[in-house]
Amino acid sequence: MLSSKKWNVDFAGILVTDEEVDITIGRNPVFINNQNTLQFNLKIISNPPSSFPNQVKVVTCFAEELVKWGFEDDIDMDHEERRRSLKSFLQGLVVVFRVDVKRQGTKEFYVAKILKICRKADGFKKGMTLFPVPIFTETTTEKTQSEFEKILVAQKYVGDNPHISQEDEDTPSYILWKEEEEYILYGDFIEHTHAYGGFKFIAIDEKIHKFNIPEEWIMESYINDEVLFMDADIYKDIEEKLKGAEILQSTDSGSVNQNNNSEKFVEKDNIEEKVLKEEAEFMQRFIEAAIKEGLCYEENDLYNFHTAMKSSNLVILAGMSGTGKSKLVQCYANALRLSQEQLLFIPVRPFWQDDADVIGYLDTLNNIYRPGDSGLVNTLIKANDDKDYLYIVCFDEMNLARVEHYFSQFLSVLELDEGKRELQLYNDEYANRIHNQHLYQPRVPIGRNVIFVGTVNLDESTYHFSDKVLDRANVLQLQLPPYENLLKVLEERKVNKEKEKEVEYSQRVQINFDTYDSFRNKTVDIGLTQQELQCLWSIHIELQKCNRKIGIGWRIVRQIGKYIKSLPGCSPLTRREAFDLQIAQRVMTKIRGAEEQFDTLIGIYDSENDVVESSMLLRLFNENINISDFNHSKDILKEKSKELKLYGHTI
Repeated sequence: MLSSKKWNVDFAGILVTDEEVDITIGRNPVFINNQNTLQFNLKIISNPPSSFPNQVKVVTCFAEELVKWGFEDDIDMDHEERRRSLKSFLQGLVVVFRVDVKRQGTKEFYVAKILKICRKADGFKKGMTLFPVPIFTETTTEKTQSEFEKILVAQKYVGDNPHISQEDEDTPSYILWKEEEEYILYGDFIEHTHAYGGFKFIAIDEKIHKFNIPEEWIMESYINDEVLFMDADIYKDIEEKLKGAEILQSTDSGSVNQNNNSEKFVEKDNIEEKVLKEEAEFMQRFIEAAIKEGLCYEENDLYNFHTAMKSSNLVILAGMSGTGKSKLVQCYANALRLSQEQLLFIPVRPFWQDDADVIGYLDTLNNIYRPGDSGLVNTLIKANDDKDYLYIVCFDEMNLARVEHYFSQFLSVLELDEGKRELQLYNDEYANRIHNQHLYQPRVPIGRNVIFVGTVNLDESTYHFSDKVLDRANVLQLQLPPYENLLKVLEERKVNKEKEKEVEYSQRVQINFDTYDSFRNKTVDIGLTQQELQCLWSIHIELQKCNRKIGIGWRIVRQIGKYIKSLPGCSPLTRREAFDLQIAQRVMTKIRGAEEQFDTLIGIYDSENDVVESSMLLRLFNENINISDFNHSKDILKEKSKELKLYGHTI
């Protein structure tokens, strides 16, 4: 197995010298590997992020990364000439790059990727260290310099910069603003935070100094897009220069304090507007992807699915076989523009009895951990390494086996707080004995960038869900649309043929985890009104009268509130419809049992008039008509009353 980790920050480096080879890696600066591919080693000369291993001073790189910068490896030349050619090319260069670490067996390989090159400055010295300084501009922030300074003073989010570390320990002491050919430096900062609005910087004593960087300093630095690598000697001189520098003031310092709250609302509105726009664009792609695949679900169903996916720990798509449940998950992944390895379909096997069938087991005879054939463990490890990316795990036909058996550990783990969600593969005490423990640690974290979804067929070949599963899952019953809608879908596919080509072309750009996470509502309020809570309590009381073991627990109440407050701003679903859907998906699914238990709650079905009579639930729905029409819940109630009449129990 080959796993990887990456740092999404820029590093600077130079070709390792012959003298440094024996000390660092014991290999030539430039060499030809077993695949006849030219490789070279770079010494890191920039200040790395705090999470980067201190012992790693050198990274390797493949010569093919330099092709776009003009280097060509002529494989017809002998090995020595090829090495000499690359060495000559790199001799006068500082290379800017990203680092991936690849793990294969017990070995780790630190690999430089996404290279850019800069000519060494005249003042370049052996042993020098470079410090990265982020650059902000009017283009990247969509703000003027005066607006940028005003926001900086107010300690608000100034904009994003994808080239520097977001980690708390890596606060840059200084930042730069580029105005045409001038660079203005601001500092000294002791703290920074990163959110959807970009970076926010906190200065020492909340006093921000600024001055124009001398041109000679720029000439001795190395600029790559939105980051400037500055010599450590110059970096030290800044501290002295800042002492007599201008203290940054707002253009109207009085209004900063007076209007601080209103400005916060404006900033929040701008961020929310951007999120709404991106989510609306995503939903349009989702709808188009469904049309392209020939699925003709109503838009309400698609918005219901999306809202459940971003607000639930587990989503289950239920319905007849052949209605496109699995294809809908694929369409969702396509709209997110996930790669093939970011979407894992796991076909559930009827013989699965416990989680070992899914995640694997510890072979104590050979002292090795054997992961399951499902690929789930490897996907979770990769998702933990790539926290910037979204992953979807789909259990296809998940009720072919008993979910509460093979999925039991997941049901418990997914309820834990973020940071505590860990899947246990084996006991810690065995770790030192396991030969492949470097690949499979005793515990695998499950991050918020992993979404779990399942598909189920409701027929005689499958198992029904226990209350333990229903308490933790949002079960969506997809509605089969009229068949004539297929004609409309086919027509739309013809009309949008050119547009579909554009969608295919844009698959290369995917939605990252931060963007998807911004779609989620993270407010701490419960998300329900007093009337909605009273309605849920009344239903709970009636359920308890039928069976003390069923009801609406706090978990379901919180999940219903989370769903409702997560409705997209562009959603055709109203709050009334959303509340109804949650009653149908979270509560009505729990009503299963004999006529003696539920006849009063469900009522009696009058086949002549096609109505339900003497139903406590129907009475509660009608009493709360100001909250919702409860059309979906009433339809399910009618189905259950029919089942009681025909079979003597609900299914």
